[in-house]
Amino acid sequence: MSTPTRDALFEAFDSWRVSDSRFAKAYAATGDGNRALLKTCIAALFQASQQGALPASSSTSVFHDGGERTESRANRPWFALVLDPAVAAPAQVLAALLPAVCRRIPLVAVIRPRSRTVWPAPVLTALELCGVEQVLEPSGRDLVQCLAAFRSTLGPGGLACLGSEAFWSGVRGAAEKSGAAHWLKSPEVVGLLAGEGLAWNREALSVSHAGVEIREYGTPQALDAARHDAVFAPAGLAPVTASLVLEPGREVLWDWPDMPGELFFARRLVYS
Repeated sequence: MSTPTRDALFEAFDSWRVSDSRFAKAYAATGDGNRALLKTCIAALFQASQQGALPASSSTSVFHDGGERTESRANRPWFALVLDPAVAAPAQVLAALLPAVCRRIPLVAVIRPRSRTVWPAPVLTALELCGVEQVLEPSGRDLVQCLAAFRSTLGPGGLACLGSEAFWSGVRGAAEKSGAAHWLKSPEVVGLLAGEGLAWNREALSVSHAGVEIREYGTPQALDAARHDAVFAPAGLAPVTASLVLEPGREVLWDWPDMPGELFFARRLVYS
């Protein structure tokens, strides 16, 4: 992306950009202890995302008749996280963003439609700590224009929508026109195995997963019967149906097992 193109795009977003003063207030309100928790989350997710980040590549297969098939993979020019104003859990937001940051997507943005719900301070602080500079707050009507500007200026990108099913239904049309799009369903309830001699950091849970009910179960059997997609439990005691298991000591973490790689890279096939 050329500098003039990038500057023109950023200038178009000036009226929607969250100001530096709001970031500063959020940073102060989050406090030293909670910022340390967020940094722990970022460090772990950075390590995980680096491990899973595949570089741009090109490979060619030769057929028996002499024809060839060349597959190229390249980073998308932009990635946007469209954020439901109801989401307050910084760990969920960070897990949606760090894969794009680690893959060095040229432009990473967070777009949260304007709402009466104020930005949770830990969420804004998390965005600042992981280096996301383009944080936008357009009106609901301007959201379509915002996403169209990304696509028309930079080409098809990757977009994740984090929030409820109702929120996804409202933005899905605009999101899917922008490029590769995927819904990350924000969970209302997560299961936690209590007892069994387990010690959980309750403060870390409440900060990192704000707005999410942490429902406790006294036995592995009860936790298994609840059928949660994500659980806090030792792996050996966790339901085999859970797609995300966070063991003791990993209270600040989150991840999205079904987040597709197509959000971050585009494939091109050439037959010759």
